[in-house]
Amino acid sequence: MSDIDRRMADAAHAEEQGEYRKAAHLYNRLGTDIQARHGRFDSRALDAFEGVARAIRKGAEAR
Repeated sequence: MSDIDRRMADAAHAEEQGEYRKAAHLYNRLGTDIQARHGRFDSRALDAFEGVARAIRKGAEAR
């Protein structure tokens, strides 16, 4: 498992546990790290930023 896959799984796990703020932070950090290493438009970065938006939405709905 690559570092990116592991970190994506960690963020997804936090989201599944209802830790939406933590998940959003993990997804955001992963997305910026991917962009720095692989370019601004790497599809994995876009996936991570979609995770940020999803975690924020779920957190707002949970309130």
